[in-house]
Amino acid sequence: MRILLINNFFRDVGGVERVFFAERELLMQHGHTVIDFSTTHAANYPSNYARYFVSAVDFHARGDWFKKAARFFYSREVATQLDRLISEIAPDVAHVHGIFDVLGPTVLRVLKKRGVRIVFTAHAYKLVCPSGRLFSRGAIDESCRRNLLNDALHRGVQNSLVKSLWAVLALGWHRSRRTFELFDRIIAPSQFLIHKHVEFGFDARRFVHIPNPVDVTKFSVSKCAGAYVLFVGRLVPEKGVAVLIAAAARLPEIEFKIVGDGPERARLENLVVEKKLKNISFDGHRAPRDVQTYVANAAAVVVPSVCFENDPYSVLEAQAQGSVVIASYTGGIPEQIRHGETGFLFEQGNAAALAEALARVWAMTPHERAAIGTQARAFVDIVRAPELYYEAIMDVFGSTK
Repeated sequence: MRILLINNFFRDVGGVERVFFAERELLMQHGHTVIDFSTTHAANYPSNYARYFVSAVDFHARGDWFKKAARFFYSREVATQLDRLISEIAPDVAHVHGIFDVLGPTVLRVLKKRGVRIVFTAHAYKLVCPSGRLFSRGAIDESCRRNLLNDALHRGVQNSLVKSLWAVLALGWHRSRRTFELFDRIIAPSQFLIHKHVEFGFDARRFVHIPNPVDVTKFSVSKCAGAYVLFVGRLVPEKGVAVLIAAAARLPEIEFKIVGDGPERARLENLVVEKKLKNISFDGHRAPRDVQTYVANAAAVVVPSVCFENDPYSVLEAQAQGSVVIASYTGGIPEQIRHGETGFLFEQGNAAALAEALARVWAMTPHERAAIGTQARAFVDIVRAPELYYEAIMDVFGSTK
């Protein structure tokens, strides 16, 4: 089968790319012809189809506003390059991962015009919320269900009124043109994501639940005997690091390491200074291999998100290493953890509840923690096996004929 894989980025950026490249590897292992379509970048992985890639846009950088704004609606460059690729390669099906804001929905119009079946994975909430997060002003925000303009008023996109308003206009435009009806099937990594889209008016029958894959053989095993508790992730409000800091203030005997970077780092570091906390260190961004070492040497990994997470790899990859994960009860996370068996859940945003869970895990012996971590790794190995993902994906590709 000739399968066209489409994503905004062709390098490691986040969880979407983990799924994208895992699927790409699986498809090639099974003898399929995989066709890439993405954007150019100096750090891109090699691709036989790089000549078709289009220029990228960076919404965090200044300048080139017309090109950035146009990608929300229509891009001649994207249309021309994708049409040329389809003409020369003739894919059987297209699996679209990330396109919004960078490649843009132009992709969908070209695919449909050329008669290519479209499978889309909803990695976030972009089909129902202009920002794609259902999060603004430091908290979950579903007011865009009542009126899309609320996302602009609440500055849901990078805390910018202009960017948020543009995203609102784009989503309204695509709703009016029924752009999202072009999908032949929508894949949801979590059941929660399906339920949330149904609440916003989508037909549940359009979705199929396929959890993200994890190959546990690529991860070293933690002994859960470390002298610290670990957070790994991007430092943005929705990841709940402020909640973790508040919990750490209650547990001065425990050392905490925060691995990652982002726009919230300076504010969070100042918060630690203001609270005069000596048990928290910010270790910055680290390469994936280094992150595995941090996890292997930690007593536990904390995922204190205060947003509707979908199927986060921050939980899955820690579990793949046999680590104890303590995570917020929010979004799709409860689908990843059996409380008390393969990890621990606490009430989202509740620093006291997190501190209680941390104290409980810290009081365990390394052997007790390792027993929970072993069950977590086994759960991931069985339920998230790459071959299960491959079989499910191929069923979807076949069912869209």
